[in-house]
Amino acid sequence: MKFVAFFNLIRWKNLLLIALMQILIEFYFLNGFDFQTLLSDSSFYLLVFPTITITASGYIINDIIDLKIDAINKPSKVIVGNKISILNAKKCYILLTSIGILAGIYVSFKIGKPFLSLLFIGVSSLLFIYSKFLKGKVLIGNIIVSLLLAFSILILLIFDIPIEMNSKQWDIYLKIKFTIVIYAVFAFLLNFTREIIKDIEDVDGDYSECLKTLPIVFGRKVARNFAIFISVISIYLLIFTTASLIEIKTIGFLYIFVFVFSPLLYFIVRLWNAKTKKQYSFLSNLLKIIILFGILSIPIISNLLKNAFN
Repeated sequence: MKFVAFFNLIRWKNLLLIALMQILIEFYFLNGFDFQTLLSDSSFYLLVFPTITITASGYIINDIIDLKIDAINKPSKVIVGNKISILNAKKCYILLTSIGILAGIYVSFKIGKPFLSLLFIGVSSLLFIYSKFLKGKVLIGNIIVSLLLAFSILILLIFDIPIEMNSKQWDIYLKIKFTIVIYAVFAFLLNFTREIIKDIEDVDGDYSECLKTLPIVFGRKVARNFAIFISVISIYLLIFTTASLIEIKTIGFLYIFVFVFSPLLYFIVRLWNAKTKKQYSFLSNLLKIIILFGILSIPIISNLLKNAFN
């Protein structure tokens, strides 16, 4: 049971989502267009590994610090102190953080860019600072978590840079890079919205610990309307980028319309009428599904871009 509890503690489903996102971007966008890049396949997986372990350690330290809050917001789901002792949770946090930083240092030195090691140290430190000091600040914590998710995409552009390209390949790479950045922006916006939804859902426990989240400071209605505003921005950006990258009469357009645009529109309608904790919990899970469908669009978009470049 402790084995299962550990995987629930590190949010294994979220970790798989991040790993899948990085793998699809690497093999369908960067390697998928026959660019000669800095990372070999083995080095790429060495990059995924610290991303996952450091993220996992972030979940652990967050649960350790949020024990009292979680006991109110989700008492049946509290793991630290129940299924896993606080001491063992701290040991897991230290172990995963250390492994993640060391793996990040190794891959940085392997590609001849040791200064990139600072990224892993910085992210690990930021996750601790977020959990300890910034989570309860209006929007700051939400922005940090969402930026870190977007960074898990952008880190591929930092590490896996192309080498020895001609002018035509460079033009293609710039378009691919633009597409990857768009995915990162969407990841930020959707996760930012989800973080606000979670704050509304968890308002009782957060209030008991004197946190200053958006719904506590300005009220649930303001927080809900702000989440709707961010969602509408996501809709407009989706329309703009889809029109720029995809022809209407293609399977790619159909996929985006059915599995991303329509669910996001449905999300906004449901959010407008949301009132209960259960409804906000449903919306939080719905956003996670929309993010998954967005990730699964990568092979389709890659194939469409290949056809456009040929």
